[in-house]
Amino acid sequence: MDLFVDWLAVLIIVALGIMIKYFKMSWLIAGYNTSSAEDRRVMSEKGIEKFIGNGMFALASILAGGNIGKYLGNHFAQTGSWILFTAVLGYVIIRAQKYVPDKTPGESGRRTNTTVLILAAYLLVFAVVVAGIVYGNRESTVGIEGHWIRIGGIYSTRIDIKEVTDIRMEDSIPAIKSRTNGYAFGDIRKGHFLLQDLGKGRLYIHSNKGPFIYILTNDSYTIVNFDSPDKTRKLFAELSEQWKLLPR
Repeated sequence: MDLFVDWLAVLIIVALGIMIKYFKMSWLIAGYNTSSAEDRRVMSEKGIEKFIGNGMFALASILAGGNIGKYLGNHFAQTGSWILFTAVLGYVIIRAQKYVPDKTPGESGRRTNTTVLILAAYLLVFAVVVAGIVYGNRESTVGIEGHWIRIGGIYSTRIDIKEVTDIRMEDSIPAIKSRTNGYAFGDIRKGHFLLQDLGKGRLYIHSNKGPFIYILTNDSYTIVNFDSPDKTRKLFAELSEQWKLLPR
């Protein structure tokens, strides 16, 4: 499923680029269809289809590079590719304004003001996207407070120690069938997922390599690991020791 999702965006963007650049489907460009026939002619003469098409190919290449980096084991490749994707997308949006024709002496100034507003809105969206990625990729905090196992960060939760039936460590996890309500970026998975054989539960994993800590209850499970195997083993030892000492 993740493989399909990773490459679906790349294929869609490439297809759009081909349709716009080579088949002149200019109606796919936002704002083109609502322009007058004369404006559309001027934009085409200036080469807007070629520019947008090439922009699409560049965006697709960035995402493809991130996917390849991910499969080669670079945990930050996909994160970096999305950040670069957002930056290049902003450039394409702003640069495309030069293909819009000036109608009156004051039109150029108004277009500049519009460009500034677009840039400001884009920068706001860019900041939100980057902040979301940074927050989502931040390592989860895990510990026992009283009779609760608390997991902090995005999709934070707590587990009543009295309901825990087992805490164990495994070298792998079952195949992830789908994400029901969670965060997924690169190897990071946080939130609610559906796993083969285990069903629905929570994941807080930062690496696709073991070990993994399984926290089991009667009706669900939570799986945790860190990018550092040593840190995962240390957390397992701490959780196991405290769990065995607490009354249940």
